Amino acid sequence: MTDALPIEFDEQGLAPVVIQDAGTGDVLMLGFMNAEALRLSRETGSVHFWSRSRGKLWKKGETSGNVLTIDSIYVNCEENSLLVKAVPKGATCHTGYPTCYYRRLEPDNSLTIVRDRWFDPQDVYGNAETEGIEGLTRRWWAAYEELKNNDYGTQSGTSRVLRADDDLISPRIADELEELAGVLDGTHRHKDLATDLELEGGQVCYWLALHCIRHGLGWSAVRPDRALDTAADAIDAGSIGSLLRADAASWRTDPDTNLAARAHATFALAGQACASGNVSPRDVIAGDLDNVSARLSSYQAR
Repeated sequence: MTDALPIEFDEQGLAPVVIQDAGTGDVLMLGFMNAEALRLSRETGSVHFWSRSRGKLWKKGETSGNVLTIDSIYVNCEENSLLVKAVPKGATCHTGYPTCYYRRLEPDNSLTIVRDRWFDPQDVYGNAETEGIEGLTRRWWAAYEELKNNDYGTQSGTSRVLRADDDLISPRIADELEELAGVLDGTHRHKDLATDLELEGGQVCYWLALHCIRHGLGWSAVRPDRALDTAADAIDAGSIGSLLRADAASWRTDPDTNLAARAHATFALAGQACASGNVSPRDVIAGDLDNVSARLSSYQAR
C-alpha cells in the first residue's frame, strides 16, 4: 500500500469527476475534487466536491438532502480524472432532474428535454413564503402520517380515525364531493363562493389524504401536487360540478379499486373546483398544513 494518491491534480489542485449511477449506469453529473474533497468522500462514503464558483468544499446534497453514496471509485488511464459510481438519493441535478444531462442536443442546435423533472427547485431551495405545491403537499402528507403512526387518540380525532379498524373515511369523501359540487351550483353555501370553495375543497383533500394514508399509500404513490396543479387548466364550473357528483357516487360504491389513481383524479377535481372560483389549491393545502402542524406541536409538547 502507498500513501501517494494515483491522481494528478491540475495547476489549481483540481481533477474532474464524472458521477455515474451505480444501478442504472446513467451519467448524473460532472464536478471537481481537490485532495481534501477526495479524502472526505472516501472517509464518509458521500460525494464531496470543491466548488470553483464559491471557493469552498461542499457535500453533494447538503441543502436538498439528495446525497450521493459512493459505491466505487475509478481512475482514468492518464490518472487525471475520476469516475465515481454512486447510489443517488432523489434527483441529482439542482434543477430537479434525475441527471444534469436531461437535454438532448438536436441537429439544429436546439435542446430537447428527455427526462421528467423529479422536484421543483423552489420547493427545495426556496423559502416558506414561496414554497411550491410539491413541498407543501409533502409536508402536509407527512403530518397526517405522523398522526397515523403515533397514537394521539386521546387528543386527536384525526389520529383515532386513521388508526381505526373500520372505514369511516370513504363515505366522508363522497359527502364532501357533493357539498363541493353544491358550492359551485349554489345549493350548498355557508358564506361567499371563495370562502366556501376553500372550506369544502380543503375537506375533500383532507379526507382523501386520510383515506390513502390509512391504506398505506405514500405521497409519491398519489402525487397530490401534480393532481392539484392541473387546476391551471381549469374547466367551467358546471362541468366540474357534474364530475364531482359522479365521483361521489363512485366513492360510495367502490372506494378502494385502483386507489392511488382514483385519489389522484379526485385531487385534480378538487383543484379544478377551487380554481374555478379563483381559489388557489396551494393556499388550501397551506392553510390546512398550518392547522395540522400547530395541533401536532401541541400534542407532542404534552
